[in-house]
Amino acid sequence: MSFLWSRRWIQYIAFALVAAIVCLLLANWQDHRRASRDAEIDRIEAHYSAAPVPLETVLPATDATFSDVDEWTRVEATGTYRPEDATVARNRPKAGSAGYWILVPFDVDGGGTLVVARGWAPGSGADATAAEAPSPPAGSVTLTAWLRPAQDGDASENTGTSVLAIDPPLIAGDGAYAQSYGYLDSEDPAPAQSLEALPEPNTDPGSHLSYTFQWIAFSIMILAGLVYAAKRERDAVRRGDRDDAIARDKVVAGVEYEIVDKEALRHGAMRRSPAAGPRPVLGMRQDARALTRSQRRADADEDAALDAQLGRAADAGRR
Repeated sequence: MSFLWSRRWIQYIAFALVAAIVCLLLANWQDHRRASRDAEIDRIEAHYSAAPVPLETVLPATDATFSDVDEWTRVEATGTYRPEDATVARNRPKAGSAGYWILVPFDVDGGGTLVVARGWAPGSGADATAAEAPSPPAGSVTLTAWLRPAQDGDASENTGTSVLAIDPPLIAGDGAYAQSYGYLDSEDPAPAQSLEALPEPNTDPGSHLSYTFQWIAFSIMILAGLVYAAKRERDAVRRGDRDDAIARDKVVAGVEYEIVDKEALRHGAMRRSPAAGPRPVLGMRQDARALTRSQRRADADEDAALDAQLGRAADAGRR
């Protein structure tokens, strides 16, 4: 297996190892994404149908940090809506249809304002206004909602009637719960006219697991291909036809080959036999236009050496 230390095979091995490592890194990345997605699904399934808890147990203050583990926690709060400050969240599709959410600030009894996504409506949302949507219940309302993490908004992306990101302070002012908003479940009393329900959370695990196995398989295939190629080369070396294979790779169409017995040449004799196909050769004749200058010079030197050897052999025969 000494051929493995040749420059050519060192390059093959290095390329295969780098490619296999890259595939394994991609497999590890997909596996991390799978684990993250599985944790998110577990969190949804644990919170979505759970009994509601008081809002203050999750958000004791308006500036309280909202942890990832609390996402989709079902909470209950009592207060009053501020329909005059309602707005629209653009680009909120549902089941493949374009639409928008109706956002209404909800002043919680005891302090703080929770921005509540009350429902979904079809359309682009570019020209829609919350005033077109059914009004929330008037007076004191007890609602249940799932808590979602707030989004980082940019005031320049908002219009007088719509927002792109749900950033509570930009929507409801300084008294808003800054780190979270409500995803409406129910209201008591019920509104005179209900909005279409918001889409349920997606619990599809995706294709991360299959992609993980796919990248691992690619890595194994690369290494297996390298081993297979090395085995074929080893077998060729053992059979002694590796040089023949190399010679066949160098065959040029239209070239006249001449078989030279090197051992006979060394002993002052010359034996020629008709070419029986591509084999390792010492010399060849071909169109001079197909040769480089260095090749022509080497061929000329070789022809001169052969002619001299043949001449000496002929002189010896005459004596």
